[in-house]
Amino acid sequence: MTTPPRPSAGSPSARVLVLLALGSSQAAAGDTSIVLPTVYVTTATRIEQDITTSPAPIQLIDSVDVKAAGATTLRGILDLAPGLYVSPSGSNLQIRGLGGSDTLYLIDGRRIVGEFSNAFELERISASMIDRIEIVRGPASMLYGADALGGVVNIITKRPAAGLEGGGDIQYGANDRGDGARAMLAGDLRGGNETLNFSFYASHLHRDIYAERETAQVSVPQSGAQVAPSRHPNARIRNGLKDSYEVDVDYRDQADVDTIGGALEWQVTPDVKLTLDLNAMREEREGTYISSRYATNVMAAGKAIQAANIPARQYDDNERLDTALTFDWSLFDTLDLRYRLHYSRYDKDRVVYAVHYADLGYATRNDSASSRSESTMNQWVNELTGVWSPGENHSVLGGLEHRDNNVESTSFDADTRTFDSAFLQHEWQILPSLNAVYGARYDDDSVGGSHLSFQAGGIWTLSPLARLRANFAQGYKAPDDRSLYVDQVNPQGVPMLGAEVINPEQGKTSAHNLDPESSDTFEIGLAGEAAAWDYGVTLFHTSVTDRIERVREGSGLLTYNTFRNINEARIQGVETEGSVSLTPALRARAAFTHFSAENLETGDPLLNTPETLASLTLDYARANWLLHAIVSYAGEQDYSGRAGIETAAGYTLVHLKASYMPPTLAAVEFYGGIDNLLDEKIDPGLGSDPGPYAYLGVRYNF
Repeated sequence: MTTPPRPSAGSPSARVLVLLALGSSQAAAGDTSIVLPTVYVTTATRIEQDITTSPAPIQLIDSVDVKAAGATTLRGILDLAPGLYVSPSGSNLQIRGLGGSDTLYLIDGRRIVGEFSNAFELERISASMIDRIEIVRGPASMLYGADALGGVVNIITKRPAAGLEGGGDIQYGANDRGDGARAMLAGDLRGGNETLNFSFYASHLHRDIYAERETAQVSVPQSGAQVAPSRHPNARIRNGLKDSYEVDVDYRDQADVDTIGGALEWQVTPDVKLTLDLNAMREEREGTYISSRYATNVMAAGKAIQAANIPARQYDDNERLDTALTFDWSLFDTLDLRYRLHYSRYDKDRVVYAVHYADLGYATRNDSASSRSESTMNQWVNELTGVWSPGENHSVLGGLEHRDNNVESTSFDADTRTFDSAFLQHEWQILPSLNAVYGARYDDDSVGGSHLSFQAGGIWTLSPLARLRANFAQGYKAPDDRSLYVDQVNPQGVPMLGAEVINPEQGKTSAHNLDPESSDTFEIGLAGEAAAWDYGVTLFHTSVTDRIERVREGSGLLTYNTFRNINEARIQGVETEGSVSLTPALRARAAFTHFSAENLETGDPLLNTPETLASLTLDYARANWLLHAIVSYAGEQDYSGRAGIETAAGYTLVHLKASYMPPTLAAVEFYGGIDNLLDEKIDPGLGSDPGPYAYLGVRYNF
């Protein structure tokens, strides 16, 4: 992976492979100088830029990284990236201690709609469609507006290309006991000529359940306390429900995900280009868990008796359609304009059934249905941007955006929400060795109000061994529709009531306001490189105000979840990484991140936030072989468990990966690996790991 000034991280990088190849050939010739190819990125400034001159902290996962990860989904790629933390459950990506809904996901620069919490994105975006990934570490609201509080993940798909090229990929894997099996089949095709180019990709992923046996200790309310069903005075409860159930709890759900997409580019004239993008996804998921509260079909005082710790099974049926029409016009040699019309639609259908529905008093499984939710989210985006280059050392980016968001849901009712924004950014090459980028953005949200975001930074190249970088960036996150308007019982059986909702039957008798979250980040970094080694060090400080968090309120049977601005948080720490060539064929890369993440109101650490991350990677390239050994460590962290706030111990994972390209089959690559080779145990409160997991695959490219 790559963080300025150059790649050094948890899976092989194209630049590392260049170093290994050049190191072998030049060592034989007695030449120790190595000139690396320039790497360009766009996400940090929305203008193509040499990664070594970007003041913003940009991390690149290139096409070689994507292939070498041996991943089937986005999660498997990001799992190996240095300085990032993917929870064992796969539902949370953290960038510098901020995760979940604090991260803005883009596909080819377009924001996509999906779960408000981004809970499924890591597991539903197929690795086969990805060419590379660009990640902004830290807030980026100056360029991307709301939701870019913690960072931005821009997934860049395989783009159209002249000629004809493509490939296929098939993979199968399972753990050492044959559990949690997954299978993937994918293909892509790109081609065209000077006028018309196309790209197409498609994939199917099937994943079996990985479960662990647990005991659900059932209880029911009686005289203000929770008692075992066998002690309850109601005969239907006493004779129907058992005091405990043995259940296979699914830590990785069963999933089938189908993806299809591509793009069509038409070069109308030398100065005008039209592009049509399409991406469609369909997924079905199901999994068993222990619900903290489930309504029985037995009434008391006119209300259903609630039972705690009931085995339940959740079903999700989700679809997403994402399409865009882009018009690029080089109006003058110094002025480029782009207009993009983007539409994204997400349909969600969720229902939960009791596993032992008859014991709860229901005649059929369908009668026990709870947490039923059907939602449709529609998003229209009109975006106009322009790049003006008045001189060799200046580049000005400006843009206007109008976004309409509409949510139709059985669990809440929200009006169409509009976002209007304008931004301006100036990049100035002050000296050949000094580059500065600064800008501002104004956003107006019809619900959350207006907000100003600023960003300014510079990078000063003192020598190849010392590049000094400084950056200040702001982020903000407006309250989403779920936190404002949701009115339903969640899959765990607890009422979920938005800030604006009044529901006396569930215990919420008044509405309350939510303010947008905001963050300020200051950072300074030093990086450099020589022929055989490179390094990078960054110090950062982030303060978050008006943080929106889910809280439990009420008492007794009238407890519910809602959302409030409850704290201010401070996150500060250091990121280090580097690499060194040990031999012409062997290179070592290491990364270490340590920070403190504190709730300033309580003095407690932020939940689900390991404060230490470390990785060590060995890359070995020889003839037609490429081998990788990866060791990663995540430190201890606090989380909210059944007994309250609990602490999970740190854990270390060891992965081995390899690929082989037979000299007689130039277009074929065999690859495979073993994840969690040493069977490291992880606290189930974080989401259990399936243990040693082996996979094999074959790719064909032409």
